Amino acid sequence: MQSLPKTRLGDMLVDAGVLTVDQLEWALNKQKQSYKRLGQILLEANLVSEDDIAEARALQLEMPHIQLGEYPIAAEVARLVSESIARTYGLVPVSASKDKLAVAMSNPMDVEAIDAVQRASRKRVEPLLASEARIMATLDQVYGGSACADITACVEEAVGGVEVQVCDQDLSNDIAEERRQSGQAPVIKTVNLILQEAIKQHASDIHLEPRANHLEIRYRIDGALQHVRNLPKAIQPAVISRIKIMSELDIAEKRRPQDGRIALKIHNKNVDLRISTLPTQYGERVVLRILDKSTQQFSVEKLGFAQEEQAIFESLIRKPHGIILVTGPTGSGKSTTLYAALTHIKSVETNIMTCEDPIEYELDGINQSAVNVKAGLTFAAQLRAILRQDPDVVLVGEIRDAETAEIAFQAAMTGHLVFSTLHCNTAPSAITRLVDMGVEPFLIGSSVIGVLAQRLVRTLCPRCKAPYKPTTDELALLDMCEMDGQAEFYKPVGCPQCNMRGYSGRMAIFELMPVNEEMRRLALKNPTADQVKDVALAAGMKSMQQHAVQKILAGLTTIDEVRRKVFVEDD
Repeated sequence: MQSLPKTRLGDMLVDAGVLTVDQLEWALNKQKQSYKRLGQILLEANLVSEDDIAEARALQLEMPHIQLGEYPIAAEVARLVSESIARTYGLVPVSASKDKLAVAMSNPMDVEAIDAVQRASRKRVEPLLASEARIMATLDQVYGGSACADITACVEEAVGGVEVQVCDQDLSNDIAEERRQSGQAPVIKTVNLILQEAIKQHASDIHLEPRANHLEIRYRIDGALQHVRNLPKAIQPAVISRIKIMSELDIAEKRRPQDGRIALKIHNKNVDLRISTLPTQYGERVVLRILDKSTQQFSVEKLGFAQEEQAIFESLIRKPHGIILVTGPTGSGKSTTLYAALTHIKSVETNIMTCEDPIEYELDGINQSAVNVKAGLTFAAQLRAILRQDPDVVLVGEIRDAETAEIAFQAAMTGHLVFSTLHCNTAPSAITRLVDMGVEPFLIGSSVIGVLAQRLVRTLCPRCKAPYKPTTDELALLDMCEMDGQAEFYKPVGCPQCNMRGYSGRMAIFELMPVNEEMRRLALKNPTADQVKDVALAAGMKSMQQHAVQKILAGLTTIDEVRRKVFVEDD
């Protein structure tokens, strides 16, 4: 049994420099009036974080403190304690040895909880103190989200109604049986709950990944994949067949990749799902891209430009003709930027047409069309047809080959404004990439009027971000050594509002390069990306790295996130 605390919580917070004496006196007076616990009063006033209180209580009780979320918890450790016990007593098994089990608890004095865990695990419990918020978030990561109980019940019922051959060769032979199983209520509900939970957590993608002994479910949230749960191998064929049936794919075809689409209404939201299947060693892998129409607001003002650059971008997209390129890797928000540009310039006097693969979002007042390679309708063929439809503005989803590039540049030369995307790292390298694709240098110089490169980085949660002192290496990476001690830097912490991730949402980092006369002349000489970059910087372009530094100094993101997503070498 732990001894009673010898030092008051408030005094320990003051000694640690978390609270001032005046703040503590205010909180103690408030406590006399409200009869609330001191910690609750301090939290409600945003004077401390739950981690601050947990650390102080650990010192009070003379026991170890653990900050959950900093390292993964092994599945075999989690299985030592049932989900019902973990949620009932608010605890998380952290690590295990032969006869000991370390358990994170918000109330390590709870003898009943310790006894329950010791009986279940048959190991001696070593309590570790952790904040309640981190425990609840970690419970969702280890055992599943808020829909966990429902999904668990559905899975158990589905497994009870499924008979699966042990041999992999026979796993998917009986198509009729798969169709029957996929139509059973527990399987349908399991798939629906997975979709609902992903949308609730604002995931952009759902990954169903077959493993040797289970089907792993992962969500991509704010650009990062996160493990959600594992489903039994027994219901893998039924779950995947259910998704294929919903997207009108051939459930008998398991040797070739397939693509499909589902339109649903979930939580009163109209949601489109793009489905992609791929045969793998342990079965078909499925990825669902979530396109939540209710959350998309295409506006140039909300892209995140600085005021000066927004004015430059708006002037470019209102030019009567020329090509504007948006560059960046897959998932960097290029389509969102282009949709915002089209929304900004659309009017009844302007015929705007698009050629996309596929159409991601429907835009009012804009004529959208999709390529169909199977039917012979490629980007190039579709673009030729569009140019016979009397367009003023044309969006080409991507310039991916010389033929498409040639037609797009001819359109720009004949009085059309063309928007498109290109896969390269920086704005200056777009010029050299076009040359590599076979576009004549004189066409590049006379047609390209602007290039925008961008990346998406995670935004720090404003409620829980914490100041810290970066290392010399971190500062040197972005040439920020002179800012050491001159600015405040922040790091992610984690709170219930951001599901203990420390980040909430994403924002774009830009590099906008208007093409001036000097660049046009340089394009005729087949320049390197560095030569184009030097001319662009001399003309006033701010590099992506400079923009990233501005966002870091504004406390919006972190050096680590910029290093992970933005800091790249030129092509």
